Amino acid sequence: MQEMINKGGSVLEPATSTAKAEPEEDKLKSFTFKIYESELAQIRAIQDSLPKRDRISIHDFVLAAVKEKIGKMTKKSNSK
Repeated sequence: MQEMINKGGSVLEPATSTAKAEPEEDKLKSFTFKIYESELAQIRAIQDSLPKRDRISIHDFVLAAVKEKIGKMTKKSNSK
């Protein structure tokens, strides 16, 4: 019996049904991307044209643009 205990093993995970399974956490990822100076200057020009109270960071501007593009592409692919 001691030999079996020393051998070890794996613990069985409880069976989970797909209905009760929690969705996976949407983890925040970080990465670097490159952008041309001219494009960055265009973003800054847009920011400068807005009232100070309506300005958002370049980060938020790019995220909003990405989300908008994802929405358009998703809508386009769902309508086919």
